[in-house]
Amino acid sequence: MNQTKILKAVRNHDVLLLDVRTKEEYLEGYIPEAILYPLSEIQSATTFDFPKNQNIYVYCRSGRRSGIARKILRKHGYKVKNIGGILKWRLEIEKANPFVK
Repeated sequence: MNQTKILKAVRNHDVLLLDVRTKEEYLEGYIPEAILYPLSEIQSATTFDFPKNQNIYVYCRSGRRSGIARKILRKHGYKVKNIGGILKWRLEIEKANPFVK
């Protein structure tokens, strides 16, 4: 999927964008509007607070962890698309303030 279309869908709230990397990786830079939800938390969760009708896109560093997250979330009945890794993201990246917890 086109990265411009992904960003537009996220900004229009048509899609929920989850970054499944670690907090440390997230602080180094993330796709705008992305919500940090590490794979380790997805793996240990028994329920999720996302609306079932919400489309969800997941990404990580290279696409491997987001693929795992996609499988888990789909088993819970969510509509999920793995958009791959941030290493291939060519649009803007936001930097997190390391002093904000």
